[in-house]
Amino acid sequence: MKKGFTLVEILVAVLIMTILITMSVPIYERTVEKSRLAEVSTVLKRLSEAKLRTMDSMNMSRYTSGAFGMNLLDIKVPDSDDFSYGLYPGSYPNAVCAKRLRGDAAGTIFLYLGETAPDYCASSSSSLCAEYRSSGRKLFCSGTCDIYGLDSYSLGSCR
Repeated sequence: MKKGFTLVEILVAVLIMTILITMSVPIYERTVEKSRLAEVSTVLKRLSEAKLRTMDSMNMSRYTSGAFGMNLLDIKVPDSDDFSYGLYPGSYPNAVCAKRLRGDAAGTIFLYLGETAPDYCASSSSSLCAEYRSSGRKLFCSGTCDIYGLDSYSLGSCR
């Protein structure tokens, strides 16, 4: 009797492996994107705190575009191929933001209100402020947000 596998057995094994890989790749990609959300959330929180410290040392209560750049912050913003970071996101002057640069979610904007949320939302009836008041959320998303398990809001641009 010959030892070995038949062609049918090999084909069945290859088919099973193909099915398993096909099912696991999207799950892996979603997991990687969620880890990127954790990364951007951490960097935005640190960036927001550094921005507020810098504003405090300059006796500023409201940040305006060009008041200072990332080079004056007391932290080093990590170099990233995945995100670009900004200090002046459109209509939210004391917040910070990040823009996803590549992948399926390229162009997605993340806005972090941080400790400025109570001040900003005191006189605003925006959907962001309604979400902040109801759940305490300080990180918001615009664009392809369902990958990250977040709702999409109209945030404008991240400069």
